[in-house]
Amino acid sequence: MPKIVDSSRKKDIENGVHENGLDKSIVNRCEMILSMEDVVSTDETYILELCGTQNEPEFRVCAALSDYSCIVYNVGETLSKFITLNHNSSPIVGVKFSPHSKNILYTATKYGFITVCDLRAKGKIIAELKDNSSEGKLKPLASFDISCDDRLVAAGTEHVGGDAFILFWDIRYNNSKPDSKNNLLGGYWESHMDDVTSLQFHSTKGDILASGSTDGLINVFDLTQSSEDLALNYSLNTESSVDRVGWLEDGNIWCTTHTHSLQLWKCEDASPFIKYNRNCIAHFLNEDQDNCYLVKMHKAESSDFSFLLTGSNSIKGENLTGVIVDKNELEVCYDFNGNKQIVRDSWRHIKSEILVTGGESGILNLWKPNESSMISRPIDRKLMTKSNSKVRDKQHRTKPYYC
Repeated sequence: MPKIVDSSRKKDIENGVHENGLDKSIVNRCEMILSMEDVVSTDETYILELCGTQNEPEFRVCAALSDYSCIVYNVGETLSKFITLNHNSSPIVGVKFSPHSKNILYTATKYGFITVCDLRAKGKIIAELKDNSSEGKLKPLASFDISCDDRLVAAGTEHVGGDAFILFWDIRYNNSKPDSKNNLLGGYWESHMDDVTSLQFHSTKGDILASGSTDGLINVFDLTQSSEDLALNYSLNTESSVDRVGWLEDGNIWCTTHTHSLQLWKCEDASPFIKYNRNCIAHFLNEDQDNCYLVKMHKAESSDFSFLLTGSNSIKGENLTGVIVDKNELEVCYDFNGNKQIVRDSWRHIKSEILVTGGESGILNLWKPNESSMISRPIDRKLMTKSNSKVRDKQHRTKPYYC
């Protein structure tokens, strides 16, 4: 049976200062300088999604735009446009490079299609993934991801006809023809009750999938199991609407919500072990709550800490800050100078430590650490917040949805 955690097992954390945090640790605080920039559009087109490859020394970045197009860049000593893709006919909900090839790009769109393009062949569509099980009525997509072994594609749908689906395709069984029929492997439809807004495969375990939804739940599935009920290992109640979910290096899960709060979870726990609401983060950054927003968590490979990319738009400008989140404490680790927009997404090239951002002014920015600005100092600012979770009692069918 799935482990639906019971919030009554843990007491709420009282407000106060964490006694056993990072008092003795040293944090490198660094200025992130603007390395390269491109204005992708001047007609109020947003950059909504970013993805990239971890190739060295030259890598690729793809920016998905609000006009349904995608622009792929080569990044080396310079930033150069490689190709623009204009085949999409509806809003893009996700874009990913193949984990095994910088030339294969997946794009998921709201109206139910996931296209696979070969960039070596001028962006030719070599496969098209869709749900063929509903008499031609495609389910509107809200999220998608690819497993680390490049075998499975998962897509989360909006709430449709009383259900929200997680659909699966096995890439090996697609015959690389755009008009391939019945290529849907199967799906789950009992674990979420509203739009599935975020999906994230584990970075090294191709059969472990985390999902987040506007119903407030983060679910963790083991896809090797024979039914949805058996596959659902954990169901975590955020008591909010989930915007993004992701995996931390230690196997824990982070999530941001549509109310701009951050939660960090151990899968087996009844409540998040770290939780900061928007007001706490804004207070720490000395910003107005209404102007503060969260972008994404990133792993800082040069340290033992993950950091949260945060922004604020105010009369002081479009501020962007990297904040370490560890043991219920916050500390600024990256200062970004020269940001000109509200940032909608970010992506990080691990080896070079370049952070790529894109946002509502249609600007693609590449930031790199200014090593001469790095200073070491002990952490001296701490915050702690309440955690209080109540899990929703749900029943799960023993048979998942299959086509």
